[in-house]
Amino acid sequence: MLTRPITGHFSSLPTEAGGSSDIFRVAPSNDALSSAAGGGGTEKKNKSDFNVDSPLSFREHEPTFTVRHGHPVSQEYGVRDLWRKYASSAVGPNSPATKVTPIEAMRSYAVGPPYIATALDMYDIAVRWCEVVPKVYYELPELLAEMYAFSIATADLQLPHQLMASLMVSDTSGDGNGEGWKMVDDIPGEEVCSFAMDGLDVEVHPLPTVLHFCHRYGVGDRAFFANTKVPANFFSCGMPLLEEPTLDIGSGKYLYKQPPFLDTRMEYSAVIEKREAFMVCASTGFLNEAALYFKERHCIGNNANVRKAIRLHDLPE
Repeated sequence: MLTRPITGHFSSLPTEAGGSSDIFRVAPSNDALSSAAGGGGTEKKNKSDFNVDSPLSFREHEPTFTVRHGHPVSQEYGVRDLWRKYASSAVGPNSPATKVTPIEAMRSYAVGPPYIATALDMYDIAVRWCEVVPKVYYELPELLAEMYAFSIATADLQLPHQLMASLMVSDTSGDGNGEGWKMVDDIPGEEVCSFAMDGLDVEVHPLPTVLHFCHRYGVGDRAFFANTKVPANFFSCGMPLLEEPTLDIGSGKYLYKQPPFLDTRMEYSAVIEKREAFMVCASTGFLNEAALYFKERHCIGNNANVRKAIRLHDLPE
């Protein structure tokens, strides 16, 4: 889910003083900075060069990246160089992907969504990606096969990525340095749920671009979200909306979550509680807003059920 618009230049947010502050942070290594500046990349030929003259500008220690031909940008992920094991069988032993070193793999191809490139580059990536995915999945029939295939496809095309560590939030654990949690951590705890559910205004609080809700999130006894528990017919006239959590989650009042159908509960720090609350409240708000949009346009008369009654926590697995 997008929490704010994507722009071609990843334009900075305005500050109260009238200047600007970049909300993106590059993966913290000198090699990554070298890659971001184009080191080791191969400029595409035979493509219209719109945006090719846009320079990379650096604001103190925080680089601002420009997406241009041959220089895509993606979120840093912890896939490291594990995809290299499958490159030869997927794209052949003579592919450029098989020549990528472990350092280059982690510097330029340890990526995941969101993936951002020019339309021409993304077309090439999509075509090659679709060819590679079945071959990787044949050897690795697991969830990460398509991500490994993406890295192989872009390495085969010699499209090293500029890695950024704040485009997305997903995993609430850890120090948050690999994702955009710093922006969420800075939101006051007593505001985080109401802001996430009804606001998400970047003029109020800077935000990461994408909310990647691939985990199970919860705070306290009942506030909970898991995308696998959303009913398949959620977008229908008769289906209720999701029950909203209490707005004080994330404030430090609920330093635990009670997983569904388990007798034990998981204890939290205040930081993790706030992140979990952000994910629960934002996901709930997004889906209810989308469902209301659907009902307003497709449900006739009074047959639109707008009760906020679906408690995901208590639905069967």
